[in-house]
Amino acid sequence: MGVINLKDKKILVVGGNGYLGSFLVKALKEQEANVFIISRNCEPSDSQFIVDITNFDETNKIIQKIKPDIVYHLAANISRNRDFAIFEKMAAVNVQGTLNILKSLEGTDAHFIFTSSSEIYGNNESPFHEDQIPKPVSPYSLSKINAELLIQTYCNNHQKKFTNLRVFNFYGENMPEEFFIPQMINSLKNEKDFLMTKGEQVRDFLYVSDVVSALILTAQNTNSYGETMNVCSGKGTKLSTLASAVNNTMKTNAKIILGAIPYRDSEVWEMIGDNSKIKNNIGFIPAINIEKGIEIVINKS
Repeated sequence: MGVINLKDKKILVVGGNGYLGSFLVKALKEQEANVFIISRNCEPSDSQFIVDITNFDETNKIIQKIKPDIVYHLAANISRNRDFAIFEKMAAVNVQGTLNILKSLEGTDAHFIFTSSSEIYGNNESPFHEDQIPKPVSPYSLSKINAELLIQTYCNNHQKKFTNLRVFNFYGENMPEEFFIPQMINSLKNEKDFLMTKGEQVRDFLYVSDVVSALILTAQNTNSYGETMNVCSGKGTKLSTLASAVNNTMKTNAKIILGAIPYRDSEVWEMIGDNSKIKNNIGFIPAINIEKGIEIVINKS
């Protein structure tokens, strides 16, 4: 296994101002990497550029200027919506945008690292492993598997280095309100009862710093080249168990009320990942369990 030192490497983070991106950028700077960000909204500077990745000329101009050694592609149009009316807009960003970045790397030897999603597995048998045939359940998960296959095909045809990382549910402090865990915590903090389903769904949760550590290890190890790997804990947590952990850690009179709302029609009941491949290939082992992670989030929120 070849180990790569990230010091002074030119690293481009597409979507570097997003939730995960901001944690990753901080960690890369700690590795003394030379970090560049492209984003639709940022303060323009020598290292930050406002770019719409659906526009090839704009994307190409900036990436050719940077000529990065490593690219993290984190930008995405995300929606849990099952309505296919949104697919064109989603594909424009998640598929065509990805192709625009790949084409803009002409003449570089960059390692392209893509954050895909555990949602591409859909109703496969859990624990999900990388050899299973994807069963996307939404326009979003369909666009993600399309992007994965695009990256694999393009990079194999052009002798480029790539890694597809299927990231499972993650959480952390100051997470946007549309996510389940911050919704729950904020509701209780404001002394409001939190209404949810019975919570029998099982999910594989990772604390945000563990996801960042998997992203960094991917760039540091040549064993990640050409691979598709799950980024997950390998452990399942019932949403009702998670709710109890939050209720027990917080001092509040509000309660989490299980069974107050119905399940979705196309509910995926169990999403646990098999993390043996990423463990064996690049030595990734999560450091923070769900109880500890929830405690950190509540204390920092």
